[in-house]
Amino acid sequence: MDATEILRILEEDMGVGIFATVDAEGKPHARPIHIGLANDKGIFFMTSPKTKFYEQLSANPNLAIAAFQTDDYLVQSIRIEGKAREIGRDKLAEVLSNNPFVDQVYPNQTDRDDIQVFQVYEGQGFYHSLSQGHKYVFELPGDGPARDL
Repeated sequence: MDATEILRILEEDMGVGIFATVDAEGKPHARPIHIGLANDKGIFFMTSPKTKFYEQLSANPNLAIAAFQTDDYLVQSIRIEGKAREIGRDKLAEVLSNNPFVDQVYPNQTDRDDIQVFQVYEGQGFYHSLSQGHKYVFELPGDGPARDL
């Protein structure tokens, strides 16, 4: 299994990950975040500048993501440690296109007007199929200019 397939699983099958950051005092914070896109260009998600999550990412780009899926025969987990950067709003429509939670999290247009897209652009991931025993380590694209989705 390669990184492309693992990132497809993260986006399409799991859809939500637990994103962990640290605050200015070094205290950890974790929250569920919708995976907007995950592909060979990175992992894309959004948040509002009004959130502690945004504040923490702006001060320290390091984060960890954990996602999990289980069904009748397959149990999978994906962990990623890397760096995220704000890339603006140009790709917001694409990141929101498959987000079933946006209406509940950002119920009005005023709330949505501030949303910013972030890209996890560098890091290492680990895939584990707990039911089949498969384990894979993979790399995210690496540093460089902000990438198109």
